[in-house]
Amino acid sequence: MNQTPHDKRAEMALVGTLMVHSEAYNSCAPLISSRDFYDPTARAIWQAAERLHKKGIAIDPLTISTELPTEVSRTAISQAIADAPLGSEPTRYAQVVSDLAVARRIIEAAQEIAKIGYSKPESIDHAVDQAQKIMFGVNSRRSANSSVGTGKVANQIVERIDHILTYGDDLGVPTGIALLDTIIGGWQNSDLVIIAARPSVGKTALALSSAKTAAGQHGKRVLIYSLEMSAQSIGTRLLAAYSGIGVQEILRGRIQGADWIRLAAGLRKLMLADIVIDDTPTITPIELRSRARQLSQQKKVDLIIVDYLQLMSSDRATKDANRVIEVAEISRSLKSLARELDVPVVALSQLNRSSEHREDGEPRLSDLRDSGAIEQDADIVLMLWRPSDHAVRLKVAKHRNGPTGEVDLDWKKETVEFK
Repeated sequence: MNQTPHDKRAEMALVGTLMVHSEAYNSCAPLISSRDFYDPTARAIWQAAERLHKKGIAIDPLTISTELPTEVSRTAISQAIADAPLGSEPTRYAQVVSDLAVARRIIEAAQEIAKIGYSKPESIDHAVDQAQKIMFGVNSRRSANSSVGTGKVANQIVERIDHILTYGDDLGVPTGIALLDTIIGGWQNSDLVIIAARPSVGKTALALSSAKTAAGQHGKRVLIYSLEMSAQSIGTRLLAAYSGIGVQEILRGRIQGADWIRLAAGLRKLMLADIVIDDTPTITPIELRSRARQLSQQKKVDLIIVDYLQLMSSDRATKDANRVIEVAEISRSLKSLARELDVPVVALSQLNRSSEHREDGEPRLSDLRDSGAIEQDADIVLMLWRPSDHAVRLKVAKHRNGPTGEVDLDWKKETVEFK
């Protein structure tokens, strides 16, 4: 029978070095946690060191002894110190301990996935989603332990402030609209952003302007899930934006003179842009999460765009299903995806007709179609409307972590984009 992967000597050498060299804890703590230890004595010593560190007390044999539970023998401490290699780099042992812990988690994950398969699940899509989620979290320390003390949070805040002072504003993924960036700071990781409007006002155009800017100018990786338009239609719009040639000219092949040079330059930009388009028209939240996970494992994803929310099929859609409940589930699923992958998710949404009956035509949060849960789940809600035939106004109607405001947009009809 195969032995459970572990290395007691490496674990004891690590905690022994911890007590001999005071700086060892700081270099090893980012690599491992107490749950990575297989040997209970080594784990207890590491946990004692964690508590001492939080209290600001030096880590040495005496302080460790006073912090350990009574069932851990003092002989074990002495043995650990004796086993500590002289002049060794403690992070080497920390990496060994961490790698073997991941190996054990792979075995545990395989056992959990096997149980799912043997359980004869009613929905194979749900079963696959569960299995993928288990494997996705195997090597993620965040998924292993999401509890964070305020001390660590405070340090993260200080580090972010220091980064801003050193490198300038901590802008997220650029939106493509400079004035909007000044209000919301770009698309921020783990945020669910809703872009809402009536049909043909410019939801898709705004989303694609953001994709073009993020991928083309800032080297970001963008995933676009288009339930309404084909991948070729999305590509044509992006090509128009990159080349400055009108969409109709591209579609009808009316390219003349210097436009061929602009088209060639636009095609090169489009080919180099790291944008992935999925135009499955009936995609469900589970399918979307599954595909996004797979792509994020291949290479870090910086922005996900969903066009649009109400066209998504619920995972449990039935003939008599309540559409409001379905949309609420879709909304929560997109927010969960943003949190899981730590990436901004920009979802487009339809508004109901209420705003059309108002004198100024300005939409409100209550106009979000099918579900109030969209407003509740969203971190940012942007609303578009046309005060006149040639103008488009954007309103930051909700901003969970900052101010609201309005931006007047310059609409370029030929290339179907905003400036």
